[in-house]
Amino acid sequence: MTLDAIKVRAQQFDRANRRTWALTGALFLLILIVEAWQVWRGNNILERTGDLLQIAALVYCAYQFRDYYAVEPKAATLGVTASVDFYRRQLARQHELASRPWRYLVAFVPGVTLSLFSRALDRPFAQNLAIAAFGVALFLGVAWVNMRTARKLRREVDSLG
Repeated sequence: MTLDAIKVRAQQFDRANRRTWALTGALFLLILIVEAWQVWRGNNILERTGDLLQIAALVYCAYQFRDYYAVEPKAATLGVTASVDFYRRQLARQHELASRPWRYLVAFVPGVTLSLFSRALDRPFAQNLAIAAFGVALFLGVAWVNMRTARKLRREVDSLG
C-alpha cells in the first residue's frame, strides 16, 4: 500500500467515523428520551425499573465510548508518515472497542430482561419463549457484527505493518 493510498484511507476512515458517531449519538439520545418517557408514564414497577437500568447502561456505554472516540487531529492535516501512524492508531482503537462487545452488551441484560418480562405472567408461554429467543438472537447478532468488524480492522492494521 502506498503512502498516498494510506492517507486517502485515513481521510475516508475519519469521515466515516464522524458520520457513524453522529448517528450513534442521535440514536443514544433518542433511546434515552424514549426510556425516560416510559419511566415517566409507566405503571408497572418492574418495567419502570428495567427502563431505568437501560438508561444507566446507555450512560455507562456513552461514558466508556468517549475514551475510544476522543477528538484527535485530522489525518489530512498531518504529514504522510504521521498519517500512517494516525490511521494505525485509529484502527487499533476501533479494533479494541469492537473486539470486546460483551463488555458493553452485558450492561443491558438486566434492564432489557426486566422490561420484556415484567408482564410475563400475563402472556402465554409461547409468546414469552419467542420474546426470549428474539432477545438472545439480538444480543448474539450485535456481538457477531462487532466481532466481524474487529477481524476486518485487525486485517487492516496488519496490512499497515
